[in-house]
Amino acid sequence: MTHIADWLLPCLRQVQVLKQTNSLSHALLITGADGVGQEELAHEMVKDLMCESDQASACGYCHSCQLMRADTHPDFRVLDGEASTIKVDQVRLLVRQISQKPQVGHNKVVLITHAQAMNINAANAVLKALEEPAARTYFVLTSSQSTSLLPTIRSRCLLVNVPTPSLDAVKTWLTQQPEGEVLSSLFWLTTQPFRLLSIQQQGKTPIYLELPQKLSEMVHGRMPVSDVIKGMDSNNVEDYCNGLAAILHQCICHSTGAPLDAALQGIFNVLVSRLGIQQLMLRYQSLQNLKSDLQKTNLNPIMQLTHELNQW
Repeated sequence: MTHIADWLLPCLRQVQVLKQTNSLSHALLITGADGVGQEELAHEMVKDLMCESDQASACGYCHSCQLMRADTHPDFRVLDGEASTIKVDQVRLLVRQISQKPQVGHNKVVLITHAQAMNINAANAVLKALEEPAARTYFVLTSSQSTSLLPTIRSRCLLVNVPTPSLDAVKTWLTQQPEGEVLSSLFWLTTQPFRLLSIQQQGKTPIYLELPQKLSEMVHGRMPVSDVIKGMDSNNVEDYCNGLAAILHQCICHSTGAPLDAALQGIFNVLVSRLGIQQLMLRYQSLQNLKSDLQKTNLNPIMQLTHELNQW
C-alpha cells in the first residue's frame, strides 16, 4: 500500500483512474506551492506508470517495480532543476535515450522536477518532445512556478494541482516523521511540510532553531554580530538570509494584527521599539536584495551580512 501524505492522495488517485482506463495524457504537470509535495507525488505516479501490471497502482512485485525500487530502471530518466539551470543539452540527451522501445516492461517515463529551472532552449526542446511524443512515453513535470513555463508546454500537459495542506494536516503529518515535533517549532519560518523536511535532511535545523534567540541576544547587546552568524559560509548563507527575513516578515505581519509564533515573542517588542515598522520593512527588503546579490556576484557573505545586521 502506498504511504504518502493525505493531501496528496486525491491527486494520485485521479491519475491512477486515468491510467487504468487508458485515458491518461502522455504529459503531466504537477503544480502547487513550494514544499507541498509535488516531487513526492510525482515519484509515486512514476512508479504506477512504470509498473507492468494493469492495475491502477504499482504492484510492487513485477520486474519493473523491482528495478524502480533499486533505482536502476533503464526506461526511467530524471532531470532535477532544484540546484541549477536545466540546459538544452541535458534535454536533448534525455530525449535520445528514451527514443527507442522500452527495454523493460511497457512504458518509458521522463521526470523533470522543478521544471521552472529550464532555460528557454531546454524548454523548447521539451516542447518539441511533447509535440511529437514517442510511443509509450510519458513526461512528468513538477513546478512551484508553473506560470513561468511556456504556455505551450502547459497546454500540452494534464494539470495536477496539489492543494496546500491545512496547518492541522501538517502537524499531524509531522508527528509521523522523525523529529517532527522539532520541525513544528519552525512554523514561523514556513508551514510547507516538505520544505521543513528538506531543512532537516540537509542538517540545517539548528541554524533556524537558534536564530531567534541569537537575534534577541544581539539586539539586547548581549551577543556580538559575529556570534549570531558564527558557522555561516557560502553553503548556508541563504538559510541565514531566509531565517532573518522570515523573522522580520512575521514581526511586520504581527504589527497589523496577525498572530505571532511563540518562538518570536521575545524578539518582537524589542525590534519594533528599536527600529519601528518602516525600518523593519526596509531591513526586510534589504535582506531580499542581499540574497539576490549573493547569488549573482562573488560578494563576501560574512562581510555583507555583518554589515546588514549592524543596521539593526
